[in-house]
Amino acid sequence: MPIYGEGLVARLEREFVEDCAVVCAPEAWELVRHDFPGVPRAVVVPKSMEMGIIESQLKAIKQPASWIGIGGGTACDAAKLGAWMTGGRLVLIPSVVSVDAAFTSAVGVRVDHHVRYVGNAHPDRLLVDFDLLRRSPARLNLAGVGDILSIFTALPDWKLGADFAGHAHDAAIAEESAGLLKSLLDGVEDIRALNDAGLKLISDLYVAEVELCDRQGSSRPEEGSEHYFAYCLESLTHKSYIHGELIAMAVVLTGLHQGQDVSGIVAFLDRAGVNWRPADVGVTRPEMLATLTALADFLKVEMQLPYGIFHHKPLDAGTAGLLLDHFFAATVSGD
Repeated sequence: MPIYGEGLVARLEREFVEDCAVVCAPEAWELVRHDFPGVPRAVVVPKSMEMGIIESQLKAIKQPASWIGIGGGTACDAAKLGAWMTGGRLVLIPSVVSVDAAFTSAVGVRVDHHVRYVGNAHPDRLLVDFDLLRRSPARLNLAGVGDILSIFTALPDWKLGADFAGHAHDAAIAEESAGLLKSLLDGVEDIRALNDAGLKLISDLYVAEVELCDRQGSSRPEEGSEHYFAYCLESLTHKSYIHGELIAMAVVLTGLHQGQDVSGIVAFLDRAGVNWRPADVGVTRPEMLATLTALADFLKVEMQLPYGIFHHKPLDAGTAGLLLDHFFAATVSGD
């Protein structure tokens, strides 16, 4: 469970800092280095989350007693990978709440630009420092809504998988997950303000959705075709995106393909101040079209991704173009 507060880095126990490797982005280390209560054996800036590259980089550290991840998803996943490989202790200190990497035990890596989850590493300490979060770019914290907002499209996908692919479905867990989405939408004012309540809400919802996924034994309560679109896009473009913004965009697009009314989601994103429109995310319409038309073949290769709307209603260039017309109209009108 997270420890919430301010000034938490300076109070980190000696046992974790005596022989440690800090895994971080340079910006995150700059925010905390004057408060860090020790001298790390190494400060590692991940070059890439491609498995071969990051594994080699971490192995060069020669088994520190503790791995301390400070930053966003890349830093936290890389620190988890180090702890999993060496058996060392693990401390995670998210400097932004843009993704749920600090709250999950699985390690997200890339293999030939495809997302893969390996290992299982639980932190000895998970420190959510409100002051540190507020010193990071607001845009990144606001993006944290994406991995909760995905419940909006994940739950219809889950039901679709039960109805058409025979997948196990738990109505009680689905209802609890829907409650997390409602809490997110209801908290829009605190999220927009990025006050303690808003930052804690995002963190608490991460904890709750991970617990539901653990109970279910899969990511179905939180992840669906909106993530598949993002994975396919990343595999085609080889670009890096702010994950939560990309997922928020994909939720609107996927929700439209599911036949859902997305106006409430659009209104929430705009009210919260999240960057989710393609131009802000860094995605072009031709890239979206290429992704939508590539998804059918992508899903035949990525067979570990459970049944969802893009399995059920694959798109060709014509139908994908019509969906994008609808999507771009929704980005303007909110309908």
